[in-house]
Amino acid sequence: MGYDLERFVGYVNEGLLCCVCRDVLERPLQAPCEHAFCSSCISSWLVYHRSCPEDRLPLDVSSLKPLYRYMRNDLTRLQIRCVNAAQGCEVVCSLENLHAHEDECEFAFVSCSNTGCPVQVERRGLEAHLSECNFRRECPKGCGHMLPSPNQSQHNCVAELRIEVEMLRAEMMCKVEEVRREMESRLDSQRRHMVQKESQLKSEVEELKGQLACLMSDMRALLGAERLRRQELAEAEVEKRELLELLKDMQPSRGRPPVEKADRERNQGEQQTSPWEVYSESRQQQQRETTFPSMCAFGSPASPQLGDAVRKGGTRSVTLDCIKRKSREVTVI
Repeated sequence: MGYDLERFVGYVNEGLLCCVCRDVLERPLQAPCEHAFCSSCISSWLVYHRSCPEDRLPLDVSSLKPLYRYMRNDLTRLQIRCVNAAQGCEVVCSLENLHAHEDECEFAFVSCSNTGCPVQVERRGLEAHLSECNFRRECPKGCGHMLPSPNQSQHNCVAELRIEVEMLRAEMMCKVEEVRREMESRLDSQRRHMVQKESQLKSEVEELKGQLACLMSDMRALLGAERLRRQELAEAEVEKRELLELLKDMQPSRGRPPVEKADRERNQGEQQTSPWEVYSESRQQQQRETTFPSMCAFGSPASPQLGDAVRKGGTRSVTLDCIKRKSREVTVI
């Protein structure tokens, strides 16, 4: 038999009703023709019939199968009242949780635990009944056990206590074993987690080492380039000083401006002139340098003072050009 339809709260789909008893399915089974029945109803039907009670198609017990999953889900979500609603229970729960509630319902009738007592009381009043039950008898020797019957000849306090101790010991051992297994599983999971963390940290450390090695090589290259640049700057500075000293030695004592002032004026003049004028001036200078030696070679009249002046002027111009190039190189560096 299925669940009484009147116990349900809300609408119940027609497909969730048994084709035999017309109540809501209890432990449902399904035929190949997709008709659903309670297991007890279809078993009783197939004892006397070999066909489906709905469409009369051939049916056998072996051809029955469980209900579709979506229909089972719809069935378990139905809201039903407690079977002890007549005694005062007002609980409404899902069909899936009905049996768990009825096993602990305070309004359910239970039998007295004392042997020989025929009384059935509600679960909420069982303790009060046990305290007043006429069949309740304690051991007169003080072991604390309840005697199952007025006959005490078969009661052995030592044996009862030993049995109770063994039961407690077995229960304790089971709990200890459960705790041990739980601790071992936790330790194993923590050990695996630590191993994974260790491997991850090792890979990160190796990666950082590689990055540090790359940075160190880059730093060494930069330091080498910096040392080379400083060395070149020092060499250029030394050459500049030597050229300045040479200019000071070659400069006449009177009648001419200092070397630095002449260089500054010459640089300003070059900056103001155009590239074509610079090129023309350099060509004229080269012609003059080639003309004076040729004139001296062919015996052209020239005084010693003029030759000295020409030599000094050519050396001075060459020196100034060298100084300019060095200063430009230093500025570029």
